[in-house]
Amino acid sequence: GQWCTRVPLICFGTVEWHLPDRCLRQFGREQCIPLEVPDSQRAFHGRDGQQGTRDWPTKLKEFIAIWENRQLQDIVTPNEVGRMGYHDPYLDRYRQTSVHYMTPEGAADGSLADGVERIKDMTTGRTELGNEDVSFIR
Repeated sequence: GQWCTRVPLICFGTVEWHLPDRCLRQFGREQCIPLEVPDSQRAFHGRDGQQGTRDWPTKLKEFIAIWENRQLQDIVTPNEVGRMGYHDPYLDRYRQTSVHYMTPEGAADGSLADGVERIKDMTTGRTELGNEDVSFIR
């Protein structure tokens, strides 16, 4: 559907990107690693500061061209199947780039689950044991 199209939304001189690849699981789709936010997002986020500008179609022509070819911008992923594994590429990237826990309760539950997964990785040979890991197991 069109909800799954990665395009700029344009309203006169304002451009905001619709980035559905950041929340695919909410719609029953397999979550892929999201693409980077286009550089133009940083340059044109919100209004351009030039009130009264009427030449926005010329100024924003690259965004209008993307919108006009929006059928080429669909994010295609399979339907979601069950839970994501701890080492799913998306979750590995998420743990490297995001805030892990929003509440103390979530931190307690999540830390325990992360610890169990680390021990599992160590005992199955997925990761090599170092001094830090031995201390962690103790």
